[in-house]
Amino acid sequence: MAVAEAFLARGHTPFLFAMAPVPARFGERAPLRDVAFVHGDIRSAHDLERALGVCRPDIVIHLAAVTPDLDAEKAAPERITEVNISGVASLMKAVRAIPDIRRVVMASSVAVYGHVDPAEGMISEDHPLAPHSLYGISKVAAEKTALRLAEIYQMDVRIARIGPVYGPWEHGTAVRPMLSPHAQLLERLLRGEPVILDRRMAGDWLYSRDAGRGIASLALAQVLKHDIYNIGNGSVSTVAEWGTVMASVLHGAPITHSVPGKAPTILSPLRQDRAPLSIDRLLQDTDYVPCFTGADTVVNYLNWLEQYPDDL
Repeated sequence: MAVAEAFLARGHTPFLFAMAPVPARFGERAPLRDVAFVHGDIRSAHDLERALGVCRPDIVIHLAAVTPDLDAEKAAPERITEVNISGVASLMKAVRAIPDIRRVVMASSVAVYGHVDPAEGMISEDHPLAPHSLYGISKVAAEKTALRLAEIYQMDVRIARIGPVYGPWEHGTAVRPMLSPHAQLLERLLRGEPVILDRRMAGDWLYSRDAGRGIASLALAQVLKHDIYNIGNGSVSTVAEWGTVMASVLHGAPITHSVPGKAPTILSPLRQDRAPLSIDRLLQDTDYVPCFTGADTVVNYLNWLEQYPDDL
């Protein structure tokens, strides 16, 4: 939805394709109120052909993915690989039949790099791939699948490796069991519940509206020199600092850290702090510039929440 918002801001008309419609709290209000939705499964050739025939797009953004936690990896590994890998192959084959499509952008993830210690510096697109989760492994396979099919189908396909995202439009779904630490923290503050972190949670946390703008910039760029681009914030922030500002604005209880006998109430997909993504390549080849950092995101997030006041 952040991507749709970014395209709307640039004067383009997006179509959404997914197994579940946009939640009513979003779809019944601007700017998504007038965005057309097409129901379908990324794994279904029939659904894809129907959707592409209805929409007749000139650009396709592939965002469909299962982002599992450990429990989901154990319970449904076949579903993860079907959606994350086979879904890419199904989409590429369907897109091949539509000559007006000039570019496909496939959303990948920082998870393909695995853990990179902050002492190693910025993570460039040439950094070795060492995924340790089934999600990261499936994303590496999806990238290679997309680029191989792009070669034999002679299509313009670009890979967007996206950093850890939080912010507007985030909501729980069956394919994403764990929300960002920021969303968890905000939900607890709004409920008057204690926020306990296990650490400061440093990372190059990427505001969702910047993520959407980054993908749109990559999709619409006239000349791109590379197949793969990182999309990140370009700097490091901590959930602890963000939460402290948010708690102050909302007059909530102070953010605390876990101690023996006091378990954390906020979970993170990052088990340890990781080096930030380098976005030099993206800055050089597109018009992307991160707009939201630090306290700015707190104000913007709360303003957005006022427009969509239902429970997170």
